[in-house]
Amino acid sequence: MSGIKRKLLLMLSVSMIMLSGCAGTLKDGAEALEAGDYEAAAEAFQAAVSEENADADDISAAYQGLGMADYELGNYAEALDAFKNAVDNGAEQTVQLYNLMGVCAMQTEDYASALEYIQAGLALADSSSGEDAADAGLIREMEYNEIICLERQADWEAAKEKITAYTEKYPDDENARKEAEFLQTR
Repeated sequence: MSGIKRKLLLMLSVSMIMLSGCAGTLKDGAEALEAGDYEAAAEAFQAAVSEENADADDISAAYQGLGMADYELGNYAEALDAFKNAVDNGAEQTVQLYNLMGVCAMQTEDYASALEYIQAGLALADSSSGEDAADAGLIREMEYNEIICLERQADWEAAKEKITAYTEKYPDDENARKEAEFLQTR
């Protein structure tokens, strides 16, 4: 994921946490996340998850923050667990969240799960509009990652169909052209 996209997702997460009106450890975690102190952010969010008086919104926000901190630290399995816990605790299911889950699963080489997350995110993108809509760059990244997941699972026919549609939609993507050439040999 590009640095700009990562920063945007990070800012979105921090904003979501701050808007939840939470105080204490959750706020500390958001501030540490924003400052780039991911270790401190992870510690604060882990503490926030365990707080006795935390409501469901605070818990889901803490899990999202923990996921972002772990993601930034390169702890993809832990990040994925945190994002799944966020969803299980009522976090808003967004294209951005499913993209992060998909990327984490790809990083752990669980391409079947990654494909499910990416396709769920793309389905959300298809159904959302206005301020809930994901940016075109994120959708493009997810569509490309969908092809990679299909390829890694040796689903050559589905990968070929998707790469054909992708290269028609994004003819300027050199990597996709090379990927299409590779898939033609399968």
